[in-house]
Amino acid sequence: MGRGKYTEQEALEALPEPTKQCPVVRALGPRGQNLHEVVVARSLVTPEICQRLESSNADGDKGKNRAWFTTLVQMPPKFRNVVWVKRGSYVLADLSEQFTEKIGGEVAMVLMAGQVKHLKQTGQWPSEYESMWDDVIGTDSNQTAVDRDDSRSINGDSDSNSDAEDSDMDDLLGGGNPNRQYIGEDDDDESDED
Repeated sequence: MGRGKYTEQEALEALPEPTKQCPVVRALGPRGQNLHEVVVARSLVTPEICQRLESSNADGDKGKNRAWFTTLVQMPPKFRNVVWVKRGSYVLADLSEQFTEKIGGEVAMVLMAGQVKHLKQTGQWPSEYESMWDDVIGTDSNQTAVDRDDSRSINGDSDSNSDAEDSDMDDLLGGGNPNRQYIGEDDDDESDED
């Protein structure tokens, strides 16, 4: 196994442990050059980190909402061609050291649907995410993939749940080749008839 396979395996199977230095944050979107803008809840980080990142924040959103702030995080080289961060996904961001005036930390782990579910079951999921993100992102219609999966499993639609997990996993891990069409195994029955 090469370096990429170990990194992919670590990203899929590791169980995260959020701390005050490395909290769960939500990605607002990519900003180029392997940088991602994230929203950080003030209650999830230490006051020193909050003050340091707030002083370097160029957006000027200090007076808008005192419960959260935005910063840029850098994707480390080991994750760059293995895991992708989508808009609205959750990541663990290491905010313990600031790289430049604008870059407040780096991505420690991209949280997949199973890892978010594990954090919710163990009680480590921050309660701030339940109400705060409607103000940050927009309306309630912006559900995450985990929320959609939970609602499907409640309705008893387990087959589409696993299909949705597979498609979410393909999106985050690069997916298949969009230039080639997938031909399923059902076509073997048609060839026997000829």
